[in-house]
Amino acid sequence: MKTRDVTSSSEVISHPGFDRNKHYLLCSELKQLYVAITRTRQRLWICENADDYCQPMFDYWKKLCIVEVRLLDSSLIQAMQTGSSTDDWRLRGTKLFNEGQFEMATMCFEKAGDAYRENWARAAGLLATADRVISTNLERGQANLQKASEIYESIGMHEKAATCYIKLGDYKRAGMIYMEKFGTKRLEDAGDCFAITECWSLAAEVYFRARCYTKCFSCCSKGKALSLGLQFLRQLEKEQCENFSSDFVAVRKTYLESCALHYFKCGDIKHMMPYVKAFNNVDHIRAFLSSRNLLDELLSIEMEMGNFLEAAGIAQRKGDVLLEVNILEKAESFVNATHLLLLYVTANSLWSPHSRGWPPESFEKKEQLLTKVKEMAKKVSEDFFCLACFEADLLSDSHRSLASLTCSLLEGRKCGNMLVELISARYIIDVHLQSQTSRYNLELEPVSDQLCYNMMACDQMSLETLSCIWNQWKLILVKVLAHLNPSEDIKSNDSAAVCEDLCAKLFGLRKDSDNRYVVLNVDSGWLTNTGRSSLEQDGNRCWLHTVHCQSCARTFMVNELSSVGLSVLRKLESIIETSREIASSPYAQWRSIVILYEIAMFLKEFCLANSLRKTVNFCEQKFFELLFRAWGDETAECFSDILDSSPAYGLIVDSVGSYTMAGNQNLTHGHLGRIAMFLLYTAKYGDMLNLTLEQYLNRDAEWAQFFQSLKSFLDTGVGRCSLVQTFKVALEFTTNVKWWIEKDYMSPICYMNLMECLGFFAMSCFMVNGCALCTKSLLVKMLKCRTSKAFLGNCLVSGLGDQDMDLDCMTFSPGVFICQSIRSILTNKHAIQEWIREIAPAIRYVPVLLRLVIMLYLLTLTLQLGDCYEVTDFLAKHRIFEDLPPDFSKKIVPTLKFRNGTVAHFTRVFGDALAAIGDTMVILGLPKGPLISSGLKAYRFSYTDLSDISKVMALLCPEEQKFSMQKDTKAWNDTCGNLSIARIQDNEMVSRIETHLSDESITFWEKFESFQVFMHDQKDSRVIILFLESLLSWLERRDLPENMDVQLFVEIRHICSQFQEKYLRDKKVYLTVEDLYSTWDDGENKLQKIISFLRYEKTSGKESVKRKDKAPAAQFPTHMADEWSGCSDNDEPDTAGMDAVEPAKEEDVTSCSTATATATKRTQNKKGKKKSRKRGGKK
Repeated sequence: MKTRDVTSSSEVISHPGFDRNKHYLLCSELKQLYVAITRTRQRLWICENADDYCQPMFDYWKKLCIVEVRLLDSSLIQAMQTGSSTDDWRLRGTKLFNEGQFEMATMCFEKAGDAYRENWARAAGLLATADRVISTNLERGQANLQKASEIYESIGMHEKAATCYIKLGDYKRAGMIYMEKFGTKRLEDAGDCFAITECWSLAAEVYFRARCYTKCFSCCSKGKALSLGLQFLRQLEKEQCENFSSDFVAVRKTYLESCALHYFKCGDIKHMMPYVKAFNNVDHIRAFLSSRNLLDELLSIEMEMGNFLEAAGIAQRKGDVLLEVNILEKAESFVNATHLLLLYVTANSLWSPHSRGWPPESFEKKEQLLTKVKEMAKKVSEDFFCLACFEADLLSDSHRSLASLTCSLLEGRKCGNMLVELISARYIIDVHLQSQTSRYNLELEPVSDQLCYNMMACDQMSLETLSCIWNQWKLILVKVLAHLNPSEDIKSNDSAAVCEDLCAKLFGLRKDSDNRYVVLNVDSGWLTNTGRSSLEQDGNRCWLHTVHCQSCARTFMVNELSSVGLSVLRKLESIIETSREIASSPYAQWRSIVILYEIAMFLKEFCLANSLRKTVNFCEQKFFELLFRAWGDETAECFSDILDSSPAYGLIVDSVGSYTMAGNQNLTHGHLGRIAMFLLYTAKYGDMLNLTLEQYLNRDAEWAQFFQSLKSFLDTGVGRCSLVQTFKVALEFTTNVKWWIEKDYMSPICYMNLMECLGFFAMSCFMVNGCALCTKSLLVKMLKCRTSKAFLGNCLVSGLGDQDMDLDCMTFSPGVFICQSIRSILTNKHAIQEWIREIAPAIRYVPVLLRLVIMLYLLTLTLQLGDCYEVTDFLAKHRIFEDLPPDFSKKIVPTLKFRNGTVAHFTRVFGDALAAIGDTMVILGLPKGPLISSGLKAYRFSYTDLSDISKVMALLCPEEQKFSMQKDTKAWNDTCGNLSIARIQDNEMVSRIETHLSDESITFWEKFESFQVFMHDQKDSRVIILFLESLLSWLERRDLPENMDVQLFVEIRHICSQFQEKYLRDKKVYLTVEDLYSTWDDGENKLQKIISFLRYEKTSGKESVKRKDKAPAAQFPTHMADEWSGCSDNDEPDTAGMDAVEPAKEEDVTSCSTATATATKRTQNKKGKKKSRKRGGKK
């Protein structure tokens, strides 16, 4: 530059130091300038519109003369014009475009006439400008982008256009371009754009076309276009063109769940269900609906799919029992459906509102439901059908006879259905409680349970049947209570299962798990307040924990036992009071007392003892009445069996604590006397009674010492002196007390019985050395009294050399006490009368007075304790003879004129007086003595005679001896295999059964029910024959069964005819059931099949449907036909039909020709001419 003289002076131009980092742009410019100069082919045009920065360089070039300056005018253009072709322009434009010189490129393409590239370059320039300025000038930038996108779109550059729209934020337009212009290639991008603009439905459709299922269903969910998504899923399933991956399955599940959950939260179950149904498997559906307790919807789905058992389970969760029954029926699970419907009917019958669980009550559609029970049970089997009918009939509101109830009871026990057994027993108890006393048979010997059932089957009742059925009912409840008691040992699984089944049926429970039950009726009366408050509810179902269930069930059953037991007690008391007026036998009275007492003692465990105190006292009172009757009885009645029984001993033991003195625990004198009478009469002194007495008697008490002496004598046979002495001291103690201030003083009868016993002890000892006077009545009583009989026998065996024989202690001391006590009592007749009136009003005064006088004379004469004439004078002074029987007094009073008479004379007069009142004198011991004279009216028994008590009793009581011989004969015959007492009882019952089965006023079906009871443990073939005859008679009035071998009729008639011939030939013959089966081939099985058929006929109700044209034939099951042949195949009797007969009500019938001539003859011989009749029956 210096050589060219183009440098400027230093004063004018500053020269800053060159810094590469600072002047790097200058380097770049210089490089570009270098390239422009070196690459120019012809001329280099440099255009500048600003002189500030470029002027120095231009001046420099001017000095070098390498540039020239021209103005931009037409001349310049002309000068610049060269002969460039369109391709040159296009290539230059392309070069410029690639270099980013979009404006220049646009001009070049314009020169080239390439409109496409021109627009492209223009759009690119706008885009570039927009990118450069949009951050600082948004409006300009967006305008450029808008123009660029429009240009791009117009020239078909859709990708660029979409990009511009995206930059503009117009995603929907961009998405439309992707969707419309790119086919399936850019559908996902289109979906993305639509999703950004929240065009969810459009985005979902695009995603679905693009198979971007995750994004598709996501958009459906976000845009609430749920139905669209479901439509997509159905389309995919319909096309079945996808092998769905696990990811897609998860997406599908999530989407459907979210949709279903959305509608569930909105409460729109209707719109929710399509999504639930679209779940990929039923388990998913169940889980979703179950977790949200949508049981109705789940039930509907299960039913649609035909999953009836699963649907039944849902109905169970809903608590809709009837719905569950219907579904089980559709599933052909008839057994479960039958059991469940019976449970429902039982729960609603027993536990209706305000019900206490009995009796079963009616409710709407009850009978229809029971009919359905039978219809479903019939589809299972005949046996199941009959068992279900037993339970259904018990729950029905129709009337049931005593025979049918008894039959149900036994069948329930046979098949192990404890509910049938329980309800039947309770119904029978109600029949007994509601019946008048006049219906009861009060004169029955002890019978077995089976005989009780036979009685009830004959529509008869007694105290025994009431006791029997009470015990059956009670045992069931006790068994269940033992199962419910947690303190009890674990029972067998079978027993526990039976008890649980009964509780479930009785209380309307369904086991939900091991520790809780579903309660069908939450208003049930068996639920206590605590139990009701412990209920857990889930919808229509209520649960109760097993512990609470057991507690409530125990409470109810204890209350039920107490309630029914008390009702039975009241009924028994009423009957017993009535039986007193009827003058029933002592044994019948005793059985009544035993039944009453056993029930009362059982109930003491379940209710307050105070409420039963009256009943127990009543039993004790009646028992002691029998005890007193036993002491004074001289008839053929024998009380030993009664007093020897366990209930009698239990009554004595239990009564000890009931009679104590006020202010202490010592026993009253009255009860001491009664206990002494019992022990003396029965000679039965066990350890239990001894221990009980020790609790209420001081060891040193007078009566305690007597009881110990008595026990020692009864146990060892020695200690007579101690026995007599303590007996005398005990009676002396009681005699000396003031009876009018005692709570329960000894009655005059009891006092006399004990006095007579003590006197007999004294006379027995004296008799060894002489003779003793006694009366027939006293000797009979003392020989029936086992202790006095043993005492007498002991004295006779020991003789005079016995060291235990102290005459003063055993004879004179008690004799003097008795005489003094009697004389003291007789001094005041009014006191005796007051004693009787206050202590025992039912006792008559004269008999007591007479016994006192007779005892006074007997001891005075026997023991020579005084002058008998003086005794007579004493009695006369106190005007005793005025109140004695005149026949007795007339004989004794005249002796007062013979004060110096002999003892023998007075003894003869005394004997006459006793004979005059029917109580003959008895002389015991030596046949000679000062008391004995000629003409003395008396029995005489020596030592030898007295050693054989049976002979003495035969002479004194010939009627009783005859009774005893008959009893011994029966016992001997029983052991020898002859006609036993049991056989006699069986014959009596068979007679009742025969009368029942022959009664034409009783319908056949009632006879059939009774026969089923009779067949339990039946030994007499007459019962079977009578029923078979009734069956033949009934069938003869009907069309013969079409599917039954008619040879069966011939066989039955033959059997009946054989029996009749043998029985008529010898009515004493006894044919057992085994004898019958031995002549009837396979008779036992055939009879059982007949019973099964009749039972099926009755319960199926075929005959209840009347037809105008013809009665329905009695159809035996087809499979039985081949098994019902047992006679000759050649016999083919003709048969004829009869009018229809209903099972419970036989309509008017007219006799027609029978099956065979033999049957006609037999029927005519038995019944004669048949008459039209109408029979009533239960409905």
